[in-house]
Amino acid sequence: MQDPKLFKISEKDKVHYKKLINKIDIYDKGQLIEVLGEKIQNTINKEKMNVLEADLIEKMAYLISILDKNPGLQSHTVKKILFSMSYFIEENDDIPDLGYLDDISVANWILEDISKEILLTPEL
Repeated sequence: MQDPKLFKISEKDKVHYKKLINKIDIYDKGQLIEVLGEKIQNTINKEKMNVLEADLIEKMAYLISILDKNPGLQSHTVKKILFSMSYFIEENDDIPDLGYLDDISVANWILEDISKEILLTPEL
């Protein structure tokens, strides 16, 4: 298994992802969270779950809690969170050979980015 700290999202990727973030419909939040819950449950139900999968699930749960605890978030912040969730849900990754490395890198990037906008606890 590769170290997630060795994989970095390029600036070109960030530009591409920001365009996708702008296309997110915040009114799809409920449906997206429901599908995310199913994906998390399927991952947990696997015979063996690796450290990256466990970390990613923890980050997704944290992103959901941010949405729940901060109902007044700016729509762009909500879109960023929903993008991270949708990236994890999507079966056809932009970078399929990396497994969950790109998913966790996107989640970390979003968490770092939104931490500038809202007060996040340092546990993740």
